Amino acid sequence: MVERSIDFERRRYMRCQTCSHEWEVAVGDEPCPECGADGTSEHYPTFWVRPHDPVHDDDTVRDTYWYHSSTHAVWPDKDFDPTAQLTDVCRQRMEYSRPGAVERWAADQKAKALHVGTYEAAIENMLRRMNRQSDAASQFYLHRVRLRPDCVIEPGIHKELRSLMGDVQLSDECAPGVEVYRYVNVHEDQSSVSLAVEISAVGSVQSIPIPLAVDADDPELRAATARLVSAAARPPVVLPETDDPLEQMLRRYHPPATPLASEAGALLQEASDRLPPRLRDDFSVGFDEAGFSTDSSVYPAKLIGLQRLIADPQAAIDTFSAQPWRSV
Repeated sequence: MVERSIDFERRRYMRCQTCSHEWEVAVGDEPCPECGADGTSEHYPTFWVRPHDPVHDDDTVRDTYWYHSSTHAVWPDKDFDPTAQLTDVCRQRMEYSRPGAVERWAADQKAKALHVGTYEAAIENMLRRMNRQSDAASQFYLHRVRLRPDCVIEPGIHKELRSLMGDVQLSDECAPGVEVYRYVNVHEDQSSVSLAVEISAVGSVQSIPIPLAVDADDPELRAATARLVSAAARPPVVLPETDDPLEQMLRRYHPPATPLASEAGALLQEASDRLPPRLRDDFSVGFDEAGFSTDSSVYPAKLIGLQRLIADPQAAIDTFSAQPWRSV
């Protein structure tokens, strides 16, 4: 099996949809150097796959490790029941005008294609979900996937269809029997190739919890925890009294941050500053000030563990080596 080199700062590959010129960029918002088309053009430049990317070859796709990040410890799960998340009220509403709607919806959910990609894409997907969805406090898992050696792959590498980010079934896009669909990822690890796959294409999976665990004696963790403990002991900020009604209202709804919360924000900013620039906006870790006294090292350990997934990906790869493979 092939473990690809991991580089969150690699240059991206672009193709102009106006003149078909292809080139590399550091970021993806540069106009086409050939015809000048930019994001305002109808046929704007977009991310594309390098002509010599090894995953153009079907055998390489089957022999390469693929990754997926999820809040599910067991993924994929053939016994997954989509209806378990539905309340009784929701079921009643679905069935009210369309008898059998719940059963049909569940079948559609179970037929959805799964998505796997590069290590970088999986980590970036987790960061995006933590920042832009409701998963800031969720426990995530990183899954390393081996495809079945006889899985059927759709020829070619394709644009990322809009529906691929939602409920797509490969039978709607591919010839009968196809289990793997290659597409250019334009959201995470842009210009890399990701796969939409049927669960039947997955041979086995390894899984680890993320962020990476940080040893209690880690010097960086001890220093960060000490900073938070020191901040927690400082007196709260006291603002001078004011007769301004507007200022009084602002203070009521937006009181000044405590020294502890300010120090937590400083740690987050420092960890973010060590990341590649394009990842910094999605590096968002909520601080549980109320629970700080229970375990003062939880927050800095999460910051450090997340940052090391990017700065030291080999640590994650080494962690996989101690995990068993689960057949799907």
